[in-house]
Amino acid sequence: MPVLLQRPRAAVACLLLYCLTYGLSSPDPRQREALIKLEASMQLGGQIVLTDAEQRLDALLFKMKQEEMMRADFPPAMHFFKARALIGASPIFRLLQKMPKGGALHVHDFAMTSVEWLVKNATYRPHCYMCLTDIQSVRFIFSVPAAQSSAPVLSLDPAGKPQGQGGQRHRAGQQDPETVYPSQDEIWTTFEQAFLALLGLVTYAPVFRDYYYQGLTEFHTDNVMYLELRALLPEIYELDGSTHDTAWTLKTYQHVTRQFITEHPDFFGTRIIFTVHRAVNTSVLTRTVEEAMKLQRDFPDIMAGFDLVGREDSGKPLWYFKDVLSLPVERGVTLPFFFHCWRDRS
Repeated sequence: MPVLLQRPRAAVACLLLYCLTYGLSSPDPRQREALIKLEASMQLGGQIVLTDAEQRLDALLFKMKQEEMMRADFPPAMHFFKARALIGASPIFRLLQKMPKGGALHVHDFAMTSVEWLVKNATYRPHCYMCLTDIQSVRFIFSVPAAQSSAPVLSLDPAGKPQGQGGQRHRAGQQDPETVYPSQDEIWTTFEQAFLALLGLVTYAPVFRDYYYQGLTEFHTDNVMYLELRALLPEIYELDGSTHDTAWTLKTYQHVTRQFITEHPDFFGTRIIFTVHRAVNTSVLTRTVEEAMKLQRDFPDIMAGFDLVGREDSGKPLWYFKDVLSLPVERGVTLPFFFHCWRDRS
């Protein structure tokens, strides 16, 4: 009998324990609010206390973001070629342009200046010639006497009128991008052909100086105060066909940067990350790394380090070049590496 009486008492005790445990485990809204505030304080700028004016701007920016997200043609949900014009017209984009940015740390030499400026200010200079390759990719060169090529060569006069056939310029966004670029292979082919098309324009010495200065101007207009530029340091040529080496190219970057800082004292400067395409073989990379070590020694104020560029999926991995990339350490030379990896699907 005593045993039977204990069973209901045990059941009541379990029920009370369950109720007590359930009550204690119920979410406390105050703890939840404290956790949210703690996480927010750990974010970049989370410890900053906004002034009244900054809080009003923050509220305005949040409202603008909400309005843009409600649009049917929301730019982040679209292909960039289709969204580019919408981004340029976005009130949020125009507001962000006015805000200080600090530094742009991933900029490539042949992609730092607007194509519009390049077309208007480079292709119409005297002695500029162009032709089309077998895959209909354009090539430019400045030459006296007139350039010679197995393909038909066109002269562009200073007034901006192509002489001959084929003066039309292709813009990437004119066709449906999903159809024209159905895979990364097509995208990368077009992407790298664009750099080859720019080569003959940008590596012409007078254009090279103006191109770099214009690039700095465009970044400064967007309130970027510092730049790290991945540069191939290509051979630069003059109108008579004479060329300059990589040291001259780096010196020119240095001179133009100093000129720009003199005229824009709020700009902090530029540092160059010397690059080479990852498609090269070990012999070429060895010479390039040795040259990079010399440039790092001779130009420590502007030379930041070294990197490989080009598509990673189809190119050689860093491990393939491990022996060459170990040369600076083996020789006791400081050559910082700025590898940007894992951008593509492996």
